[in-house]
Amino acid sequence: MQYAGLAVLVGCLALLLLSLILRFGWRLDWLLGWLKGMLLLALLGCCAAVAVIAWELYQFRPITDGAQIATLELNESAPQRFDATLRTADGVQQLQLQGDLWELEVQVLRWQGLLHALGLEDGYRLDRLSGRYLALEQQTEVTPTQPLHDTPRWRDAWSWLDGVDLGWLYADAFAIRFMPAADGARYAIEIGTTGLSPVAMNPQALTALKGFD
Repeated sequence: MQYAGLAVLVGCLALLLLSLILRFGWRLDWLLGWLKGMLLLALLGCCAAVAVIAWELYQFRPITDGAQIATLELNESAPQRFDATLRTADGVQQLQLQGDLWELEVQVLRWQGLLHALGLEDGYRLDRLSGRYLALEQQTEVTPTQPLHDTPRWRDAWSWLDGVDLGWLYADAFAIRFMPAADGARYAIEIGTTGLSPVAMNPQALTALKGFD
């Protein structure tokens, strides 16, 4: 009986609410305004998303086979600590690296199907520069990764695209791994349709590469 009584009480409350709705809103004039407002909010959200995508696309550059896209210069400020200067067509970035090696990652957009046939070129954006230790016990320490663009991961269009299959556009990535870091070494970064290539630009870089081999 207890639950039956509670059910009746709650049912009466529902009827009371229904009577209020019928009394004050039965013409449903408010519904049209609410629907318009929700539609406008949805369109505003779509507008913001499209604007973000446009800004993301603006940061990518076409991939030209064999083109030099950056230079990296390293200067040792302390044991296994380097001041890194990365120069690109967009400017100069001053970064800090820790470790014995350096790694560079690049985000890539690849067009497929009709859009590729129409002439849209694959594009790239420098993503991250990081250091690594040769000793395993040191590598377990935190070695900060240096982002090379200002887009946070949660609104990075490349990261979102990496998790879906559009069929006509997909996210790819190039990387240079395990390159020796040496005081005064300077490297050129070249890009091709299949990946990145580091090129030693001075004797320090050449010596580091020979010693690493």
